[in-house]
Amino acid sequence: MIEWNDGLTLGIKAIDDEHKELLKIINELSQAHSNNETRETKESLFKVLTSTVIEHSRNEEKILEDNNFSDLDEHINAHNKFINQIPKIKTKYFKDDASAKEVVLSLVDWLFQHIIEDDYLAINSLDKSVLNEKEFANLTLLDKITKYITNTFSFSKRLLISSLVPLIGMLILIFIVIFDNYTKNEEMLKTATMTEILSDVNNLAHTMQVERGLSCGYLAASDEKFKNNLNKQRVLVTDAILVFKNKVKGIDNNKLILIKTYIDKFKSDITSLENFRKSIDLKEVSQEHVLDYYINIIKNILDITSKIATYNLDPEISSSILTLSSLLQYKEILGQERAIGVTTIEHHGTNRDEYFKFIQYLSSQKIYLNSFEQTATKEQQDTFNLIGHSAIVQTIDSYEKNIKNKKFQQLNSIQWFESITKLINENKLFENKLLNDIDALIQKRLTENKYNLLLLLIYTISIFLFTLLVIYIFEKSSKTEIFKFTKAMKYLAEGGRDLRLEQLEKEDEISQIYAAYEVARQKLLKGDVYMQLFLHKKEMEIQEQEKENEKLEEMASIDPLTSCVNRRKFEELSNLELSRSIRYKSDLSFLMLDIDHFKAVNDTYGHGVGDEVLKHFSGVCLDMARNLDVVARIGGEEFVVMLPQTNAEGAFIFAERFRKSIAQAEVVVEEHTIRYSVSIGISVFNDIKKDVKIILEEADKALYEAKDTGRDKTVIFSS
Repeated sequence: MIEWNDGLTLGIKAIDDEHKELLKIINELSQAHSNNETRETKESLFKVLTSTVIEHSRNEEKILEDNNFSDLDEHINAHNKFINQIPKIKTKYFKDDASAKEVVLSLVDWLFQHIIEDDYLAINSLDKSVLNEKEFANLTLLDKITKYITNTFSFSKRLLISSLVPLIGMLILIFIVIFDNYTKNEEMLKTATMTEILSDVNNLAHTMQVERGLSCGYLAASDEKFKNNLNKQRVLVTDAILVFKNKVKGIDNNKLILIKTYIDKFKSDITSLENFRKSIDLKEVSQEHVLDYYINIIKNILDITSKIATYNLDPEISSSILTLSSLLQYKEILGQERAIGVTTIEHHGTNRDEYFKFIQYLSSQKIYLNSFEQTATKEQQDTFNLIGHSAIVQTIDSYEKNIKNKKFQQLNSIQWFESITKLINENKLFENKLLNDIDALIQKRLTENKYNLLLLLIYTISIFLFTLLVIYIFEKSSKTEIFKFTKAMKYLAEGGRDLRLEQLEKEDEISQIYAAYEVARQKLLKGDVYMQLFLHKKEMEIQEQEKENEKLEEMASIDPLTSCVNRRKFEELSNLELSRSIRYKSDLSFLMLDIDHFKAVNDTYGHGVGDEVLKHFSGVCLDMARNLDVVARIGGEEFVVMLPQTNAEGAFIFAERFRKSIAQAEVVVEEHTIRYSVSIGISVFNDIKKDVKIILEEADKALYEAKDTGRDKTVIFSS
């Protein structure tokens, strides 16, 4: 007797009463069977059941239709499907005792499934109210948007979005600023690395400029007055080259990628310097060639500075490096003027090309001075002007004027060289100051960038934590609906099944919790009702378990990798077959098979590939075997085939056909193509050999004979 549980109540009296009536009829059917009532009584109960089910279905459908239930057709189909099954259920009920009991249980199961899984969902959907289209049309645009957002997003999502949208926007902005600062810092670090060599570039260019001037003077002079100074200067240049190379060598190439081309070219150009110096000593080259040779090397060195200036985006640093570059180029023009001036004085202006080139250098100075004035600060211009008004400049101006007017009688090339060298040295001191200023400015920028990055990180973390705090506070203040759920869950845990939570209009996390509670309540309710059916279902589970055990027993006889029978099963089958052969005096042969060099396959390709080879081998063997043959795996790569009703000749034909098939096959595994072979030993049952163990030992001996005589062959055991 299954009693009605109030948890099954839907809240619609007419439908609930009909459900109770159906349960009453099912109980009466169960009672009629238990009391061995007459067939007429049972037939009458089935008629009542059928009419009640039909009436209930139509009443329920009418209620759902009146409330515009969306899945009405599906609900009607479910009703009709059960009504059509009633005649079959009735026939089964009268079949036997077990069937009658099963029918009663299935009817109870149907009723509870119908109430809990179908009617509950349908009735719950009727509780949801939808905004009337006319009412919605009368709303203002802002109200429509508000209504749409309310219906679309849950409360927690709206709360989260309202907090996260501005936060995300701010975080994106902060990220852009941080990334910009980080990029600038990285560029500044690279600039700092590259500017480390500017001092060496300046020194190298300066020493080579002096060597160039002395070399030109040495070639132009009729005596050896420049020789000693030239040799000393060459030592200084060699030292400067070595310092520059060591400095470059100690810096990561990735940090010098911008100027690597210039550095490589310098290294290439400088390789010819020693031989070129020897040509100068032997006076085998002209002053013009010497001038061009040194100009080419020095120009490449000085281009490093201008290239670094274009890399950095900081305007102040870039401007300072451009100022330095302009000063270096101006100093280079002075150096060229020094060199050509020496030769012009030594030749007394007789060489027209030298004379006009000297005049050209005087004009070129103005270009770099204008460039310097464009980028230099007022302080830098003032310092440079002090140099320009010094006494040594007046001396140089006098020399330049006399050379332009071709008054060479009172001019001395050594004095000219020393005078302009002093001016160049003063400019070099100014360049050194500029270098120090650039280094200080770069360090200042790096410190500022680090400080800004730190402030931005602190600000970002603070904003993020503050937002989390706000979200937490608002979440904490939104627990009213959750309190209802907590109370209902406690009641459910105490055994109550009739407390239903009213479904919320909005689809959000709270409504999902309520829905989850309702599912749990229904499941627990269903579990309570089904408890009375537990013993009957347990019996069915035991029967299923027995079937499962039979399957497991069958699986225990099969090798899982190859699908061949295992050694234990083979021993059982072979002994049975041997007994049959003895009884009926029929032929029986055994093949012992072993894959050649299988260990090498495992060692070379791994056990996974080896397993694929074993599966391929067993697959070929099983495909070729007859239904009455038995293929077994008795070891790692060892197999045995039992061939009932087969003599030695037939066994040999089978073995050779199998061996050739394996030899011709390829196994492709993980992009590896593997070919392999098999050795086979054959032993045949006769009146003397009446033990499977002896026959297999003979087949094993034949197998090893096949192995010892070259493998990939078949051998029949012979005593």
